[in-house]
Order: sequence, then structure tokens, then C-alpha cells
Amino acid sequence: MHVIPVISTKGGEGKSTQAANLAGFLADAGLKVLLIDGDYAQPTASSIFSLSYEAPKGLYELLMQTADLNQPSSLISHSVISGLDIIISNDPHAQLPTAMLHAPDGRLRLRNVLQHPLFQSYDVIIVDSQGARSIMLELIVLAATRTAVGVVKPVLPDVREFIRGTINMMENLLPFSALGLKLPEIRILINCMKYTRLARDTYQQLEEIINDGRYSAHSEQIKVSLLSTFIYDLEIYVEGHAAGQPAHRLEKKTGRVSDSAFATMYNLASELFPEWKPQFDRIALKEMEAKHG
Repeated sequence: MHVIPVISTKGGEGKSTQAANLAGFLADAGLKVLLIDGDYAQPTASSIFSLSYEAPKGLYELLMQTADLNQPSSLISHSVISGLDIIISNDPHAQLPTAMLHAPDGRLRLRNVLQHPLFQSYDVIIVDSQGARSIMLELIVLAATRTAVGVVKPVLPDVREFIRGTINMMENLLPFSALGLKLPEIRILINCMKYTRLARDTYQQLEEIINDGRYSAHSEQIKVSLLSTFIYDLEIYVEGHAAGQPAHRLEKKTGRVSDSAFATMYNLASELFPEWKPQFDRIALKEMEAKHG
């Protein structure tokens, strides 16, 4: 079971949309996936896909430990996408940050809760997060089993905020290493990439900062790398959101220079979960056969 947060300390980077797109692709590839909407302020991820069943409880009860995990139907909602379950965000009055801040195990609450056998049945748990630095983002990062995806647009102020906000947050979490807890590697996903000189130059600057370890004085302990997959600034991702469908279902092929939404999600999934690439290859082959059949 892999727990993979999708994070940024800046809003508007496209975390929720791409978290949902990745979850939808993984489910279509045959994996059992849980999408947790950890954005208590703007619960976008839990509203992109229609639900075939909406549980009466959600993120609030999960973290406040008032949900009976031995009765999954009280907590786990089912999307219309086979294999994709959702824990909805349901904290409209923003009570969770204060509660977690004052709980002795607040920053470890999600990590601890996900050890329950209910969650061990999932192949992947993707956790969306709010685009702001808070204890809620910290507890989501600390729940990661291996990797966190940091979503960044190729715009210089956004890159600076990523280094200032997200990396600084990781530095402040280093003391948890004393508990034997290994911080996840941050894999940076460039979202809304453009075919402009400014976007290319910004990406190159970020690449140099990461390769040189200049993002942190603790670069030996805080691992950061760039994903090879770019998500381009294309209308198809907006259309997928509006249609309530993962983008890969809506665009299997394209005549433009950039990859189709299907190819983009295939590449992203293959980078993040190489152990399941044979399954991703099968769904790609099935699409090719359908196209030529």
C-alpha cells in the first residue's frame, strides 16, 4: 500500500485536478485506489467525480477518530469509476486544524489511522491537500510511505514559493526523523507547462537549483527530484474536470506536439509506480487495439 500526498504551499497550482486524474488512471489500470480529499477549505478532489454512494462521514470523522473503521460504509464513498473510492472533505467550519494542533499526536494522526486493516486493502492512497502551509499539510506529508508529489507551475514566483514554503516546511519536519520516521522524497510535477521561452527558462532554473542541492541546507536529508513528465496547459484537463471524468478517458490521441492526456497520465503513473508498469502497459495496449480494431 502506497500513500502518496499531492502537495504545494501555494493555491491554484492544480493539485486537486491532477490528483483526481492520476487516481482515475490508476483505477482504470486495475488498481484499487482511495482518494482522500485533505483540503478542508476547498474540497475540490472529492467533487470532481460523481459518487455512486456517498458515506455519511468523511475526513473530519477520520481524523477526529469518531468513524468506526470496522464499518467501511460509514466512511468510504464510492465513485462512479470502478476501483476508485473517496473519503470526502467535510469540515466546512475549519475545525480540524485547531483540533490537530492541540492533539498530542496531531501531526501523526493520519499516518497512524492509515495503519488500520481497512486501508491496507488499497494499492494506492492519494491524498490531496490545501494549497497553504498548515498543520493539515504537515500531517498529510508525514503520512506518506515513500513519495510526495509537489505540484508547481513553471512561473518564477511559484517556483520561489515552492522553495520558500514547501521546502521550508520539510526542514521543520526533520525532527520527526528522531522517531524513526523517514521523510518522503518530493517529486516535482510541472503543471500547466507552456511552449514559451519564459516557461523553459524557469524550468531550467528550477532544474539547476535541484541538481545543485541549493534548495535547502539539508539537501542530504530532504530529497527532491523533478519528474520527467510535464502536464501542459491544455483545455482537455479543464474539460475533464467539467465532465466529471479523468482526462485520459477524454483524449486518447492527439495531433499536437505535446502528449495526449492518456499518454501524459500513463507516463506519470509509470514514473511514480514503476512496479505496476505492466498493468499500465496493458491498458495502453488495450487502447491501441480499440483504436485499430
